[in-house]
Amino acid sequence: MNKKAIAGTALCRYDEKEQCYIVESPLFDRVTGVAETASEARKIFNELLDETYVAYLEGKLVGYDKRGRPAKGNVEFHAQVKPEVKQQITERAKALGISQGEVIAYLAAVADLKSDFERQILELTKKVLDQDGRAGKQSTVA
Repeated sequence: MNKKAIAGTALCRYDEKEQCYIVESPLFDRVTGVAETASEARKIFNELLDETYVAYLEGKLVGYDKRGRPAKGNVEFHAQVKPEVKQQITERAKALGISQGEVIAYLAAVADLKSDFERQILELTKKVLDQDGRAGKQSTVA
């Protein structure tokens, strides 16, 4: 378990259905911070990660019979990429202290968040435009 890498890859998103912020790392889905604000969710995530890491060091974390990485149940993935993309993945892996496969999982999670943000921005833009349109109609009536 690489606590620093898990913390470094933690991503925050807003769950509209639950009306809360959620912080998770694609590297370790057993720790989740949930709160009304992004900063509080991140604080909870970090506190839970600290507690989980202590349990791991003490040998009390289920699924970790010994220190090190447990089997992740992943599948083989091979791809041809441009040399500069390979270099970026290699550099990101080194900076985060994770494998290149974990970088790909992290980037996939970031892409999912990006899609969520884009959808939320479109919805908010539509609401603002609708409100502006109603405000314009009200001012012409008045």
